[in-house]
Amino acid sequence: MSLRQALVFFALILALQIGVSFLGYRYLTLASEYRQRNLVHLNLVHESLDVLNENPVLGAQAAQQLHALLEGARAQARWCLDNLSDFERRAVLRLGAGPAFDICQSALNATFQTDELLLATARGDRLLVEGIESPDDLNRELTAGVEELQHLSLSFRPYVDLIEEQLVRIVKTGTAVISLCLVLFFVFLARQMARAWHLHMEQARQLNRMSQRVTAAMEASKDGFAIFDEENRLVTCNDRYRELSHVHPDKVVPGMTLTEILADAVESGHYLLRGVSAKDYIQNYNQRIVNHGFCTETQLELAGDRHIVSRVNETDFGDKVVTRICITDLVRNEREQRRAAQALKETKDRLELQSLSDPLTHLPNRRRLDRELSRRLQTEPVALVRIDLDRFKKINDILGHEAGDYVLCHVADVLRAHTKAGDVPARVGGDEFVVLCRSGTTLEQAQTLATRVLQAVLEPVVWGNKRCNFGASFGVAHGVPGEITASELLSNADAALYRAKASGRGAVEVFTSEMRAEVLEERALSDRLPYAIEAGEITPYYHTQHDALTWHLAGVEVLARWEHPDRGVLPPDRFLGIAKQLGLEAELDGCIFDRAVADMRSLRAEGILVPRVAFNVSAARIMQPSFIETVRARIPDQRESYAFEILESISCEDEGEALIFCIDALKDLGFQIDVDDFGSGHASINGVLNIEPDALKIDRNIIFPLGKSERAERMVASVVDLAHTLDVKIIAEGVDTIEKAKTLGAIGCDILQGFYFSKPRSFAELKKNLERLDLGDQVSNL
Repeated sequence: MSLRQALVFFALILALQIGVSFLGYRYLTLASEYRQRNLVHLNLVHESLDVLNENPVLGAQAAQQLHALLEGARAQARWCLDNLSDFERRAVLRLGAGPAFDICQSALNATFQTDELLLATARGDRLLVEGIESPDDLNRELTAGVEELQHLSLSFRPYVDLIEEQLVRIVKTGTAVISLCLVLFFVFLARQMARAWHLHMEQARQLNRMSQRVTAAMEASKDGFAIFDEENRLVTCNDRYRELSHVHPDKVVPGMTLTEILADAVESGHYLLRGVSAKDYIQNYNQRIVNHGFCTETQLELAGDRHIVSRVNETDFGDKVVTRICITDLVRNEREQRRAAQALKETKDRLELQSLSDPLTHLPNRRRLDRELSRRLQTEPVALVRIDLDRFKKINDILGHEAGDYVLCHVADVLRAHTKAGDVPARVGGDEFVVLCRSGTTLEQAQTLATRVLQAVLEPVVWGNKRCNFGASFGVAHGVPGEITASELLSNADAALYRAKASGRGAVEVFTSEMRAEVLEERALSDRLPYAIEAGEITPYYHTQHDALTWHLAGVEVLARWEHPDRGVLPPDRFLGIAKQLGLEAELDGCIFDRAVADMRSLRAEGILVPRVAFNVSAARIMQPSFIETVRARIPDQRESYAFEILESISCEDEGEALIFCIDALKDLGFQIDVDDFGSGHASINGVLNIEPDALKIDRNIIFPLGKSERAERMVASVVDLAHTLDVKIIAEGVDTIEKAKTLGAIGCDILQGFYFSKPRSFAELKKNLERLDLGDQVSNL
């Protein structure tokens, strides 16, 4: 309980005590007054009886005297009823005064009736005095009325005594309770005073302890600490505060104001003013503190590249607590961090620039191109030129990589010379370039740019004393935001580029709706190819091979066909490239191999013998770790009747000794090895023959000119002579006329293959023909 609450409680007790005393006095006095009134009433009634007894026959004077006495009695009864207020009346009723009030009312009524009888007799009112025939009758009636009043007056006294006793009891009880409360209050107050005294002593002890601790902490603190009074005069401070506040710490003494300390320190050169006058410096500092209500934090720079933070806080009593913290190391570290961050940012920007440019040609790289292409294609139409160098690999192979680098830098310079501001020429691969045309470039303008660059690229380039012969093919595409993505636009440019290469290289092709349909179809095929392999849609077709002299069946070449449910039977050139891009060459070869082996096994079971079965196999497939074991398990016997055809360029150039090792393993198992498309690659004959093949298959492009070109015949004859010298068979493919068949047989080819003999057939058609025709029939029908 607080002191204020205790005083309120004490005042309440006193008020109750005064109230009880006042009410007790009031109502006890009132009870005495009622008793006195009752005595007066009783005396008046006795005097009335005396008048009646002395005057059996009332005369006028006696009647007048009796009337006066009754009026006085009536006045006493009325006073008893009307003297109390409503609140007091309800209070005394609760004390049992109800019967007393009833007696007063009855006395008042009886007095009124007796007095009315007396007055009616005096007036001679017959109605009111009916039944009274004589003065004796009147005397008896009046005496009866007065005696009733006497009886009522006597019965009133005990009730007054009863009420008085209850009032005395209430006053005594209330006084006792209040006295007890006062006693309890003073006991509580004494205990509170004792507790407050002990608390005061404890607080004084704690305050003394705290003062000692603060003093010790101030002296031990590494931060400056000072206390100023309400007049801004120094009360106390530690040595650190003096050191951080003045060049001469001993000049900071108690009693100096904050302004005096600051002014003297400024004058002594303690602060670095940086061009501000001493007066303005002091004024600005003081004004800043005042404006912030003596609750502020300020960073100050001292002489000697020192930095502090000064904090000012005002207490509830007007004292100012000032702390000074040295942040010199923090400021210096922050400064170094900013320098390091700036250096890091510069390095990052430099690396970012390097990451977006090609280190050889210094053109933007693929990352920069993709970012810029995606950004532009969100808001504006974009024209794109894709460039791929022709015969660039030969420059690297023949003249070396330095010459190749020189050519790439030359092409980059050409692109810079023929592009304008806003164009983004980029190198995106080994010998691949892309020009992202500037905003607003139409498809026709992009085509014109590609033609101009092509003409410049075709100009002779000399490396050392040797001429670099190369060309370029260009694909141009155009895209509109919302209709095409960046990758699709690049794919469209690629499609146009492939068309340019297919048309003879050194050309510019523009992406058309036809190409778009081809691209969409290729994408659809690409999406379905993995499923097609699993579902068995990739199936083997068989192209028969014939003896060059007898034209009898010498074997079959297994070719891949895709029996597409919507597009019909698709030739290999429609999906082999897709399989290579998707890395599915091995799976495709394996699918064809498994089904062809099963087909040949079923023919053999029916007594139909195919002398030789040749499989086209990719380098990826033949070098799979499981390939050797697979063919060993699938073809356990008669392996000499199976051959694997390998492209000349792959076998000689791309895979090297790893492929030759796998080929040797196949030959050790008894399989034959053919080199396919001999003459179409650029490998040396020594490299091709290094694998010691069983047969060379002459490329169809060499066979097609036969009959029209003597040079072609001499070339075929030279290959045949070379092969026979090495004891290697020659297979000629692309034989489409009887004249070519006869010529090749006369030159010395061993096996012929072409549409003249048959087209590639499904296994069902092959089986049907082999069942229907024996070898003699086939020859006669050929």
